[in-house]
Amino acid sequence: MRVTSNLMFSNGMTALQDKQQELMAVQEKSLSGNEINRPSDDPTSVYRHMLFSADLSGVQSLMHTTEFASQRISLADDQLGQMHERMLEAQELVMKMSGSSVGGQPEILKAASEEAEAIYQELMTNINTELDEVPIFGGGRTRSPYNADIVDATAVRVQANGEGSLSMANTNIKAIVDEENSLSDLPLSVKVSYQSSDDEYEVDINGIKQEPNVVATGNPATLDLGNGLTLEMGATPENGDVFYFEVVAAYQGGTKDREVQVLNGRTLPGNSTAEEILEGSGSAGRGVNVLGAVAALRGALLRGDTTEVAVQLDRIQEGRAQISDLQAISGIRVTQVNAVNETLALNESSITEMKATNVEADLVEVLSKLEQTSQAMQVMTITERQVLNTSLIDFIR
Repeated sequence: MRVTSNLMFSNGMTALQDKQQELMAVQEKSLSGNEINRPSDDPTSVYRHMLFSADLSGVQSLMHTTEFASQRISLADDQLGQMHERMLEAQELVMKMSGSSVGGQPEILKAASEEAEAIYQELMTNINTELDEVPIFGGGRTRSPYNADIVDATAVRVQANGEGSLSMANTNIKAIVDEENSLSDLPLSVKVSYQSSDDEYEVDINGIKQEPNVVATGNPATLDLGNGLTLEMGATPENGDVFYFEVVAAYQGGTKDREVQVLNGRTLPGNSTAEEILEGSGSAGRGVNVLGAVAALRGALLRGDTTEVAVQLDRIQEGRAQISDLQAISGIRVTQVNAVNETLALNESSITEMKATNVEADLVEVLSKLEQTSQAMQVMTITERQVLNTSLIDFIR
């Protein structure tokens, strides 16, 4: 073989081997569908892929958090709507039972007390609602916010001379429930009437007059109402004054629900607590003990007193408005979390697309390159064959 032919054949073989390596690389891309099959293919793209993967993992983690939060807040919004309906029923019950159509018949009023008790129990069920065994209104705690066996007394209200509307009593006047109590027929509505002629207090609990009348003892004056229930008077009231309070379930939850982690390290508030909803604590509350209001209505109905029933309307309406306010706040939170979920879904889609574009091969381009490489190898093979044939002829000659 001549030197020229040998050089041509050697260069052609080198080029053919390079083209073979290129063909194998293109075939690998066509089989894997990826532009990058090992870090050495494109270190920069591999690094970008790692960043995209980290971003995608973070977004998906946030999506899991916000989706669960969305379920909790949506469920809370639904339960608040149901509680608002219960308070509307209580409001209608007051208006119906205090009207002239009842005729002051104690039997009708006492029968209606069962409806008030049902409203109380339904409120307890709503407020103790759980999702995945975690109370939605528990303020970050895992136990139910209300337990029927753990009770406390509401603030004392007074009706001067037994007439007119109720007002908050002096802060020195307060009802106390011992931890070791034996109270029954909960919730309780307690009515205490003072008679200065005998310096005695007539006590009515859930429509049952307690005998005998109670005489205040000690300083400050204290009334022992039995079964671990006492009333501290603080001072001697005016003749005919009537005092009211209720014994209802006491809040057992935390002070604040867990915040919802969203984009860029920001947070959104979680659900309102049961204490905010049913006891009116916090900046959005109205200071109404809703359970106490319903228990007071039940007590008035059990006592068969249409006047006392009518007096409960303002408190029931204020309790309904309190729940309505927090329902509106819950609705805003539902909208906020849903908006975050939509943003996260868009981010996930965008990052997934960028991640795929970064590593996935363009199949059209790969197939085109595969065809070009194959054709080039065929031409190079033919050329090598011709060089080799020419060299052989020259040799034979």
